[in-house]
Amino acid sequence: MIRQENRLFKGENMRDIQGMIGKEVIAIANGVRYTGTLIEVSDAEINLRNSLQWITLPAGAVAEVRLVDPDQKQSLEPYEEGTMNI
Repeated sequence: MIRQENRLFKGENMRDIQGMIGKEVIAIANGVRYTGTLIEVSDAEINLRNSLQWITLPAGAVAEVRLVDPDQKQSLEPYEEGTMNI
């Protein structure tokens, strides 16, 4: 089995990804979709932050990073104490 080099973090692509820092992105790694604010990018890993946690993904596992389309952005209604719909 020949392992291909991850080109996501090379040359022009690295500059494109660094331009996304501070913006909400979707990252695909090992077949799993992660959504959060892109905080840091290196040749070893990328770091995202979402409303629940920090996410660190190894660069070799990341297949794609793209900006979230604002028209398709999903949000949850904030929880208001004392309200519960059953």
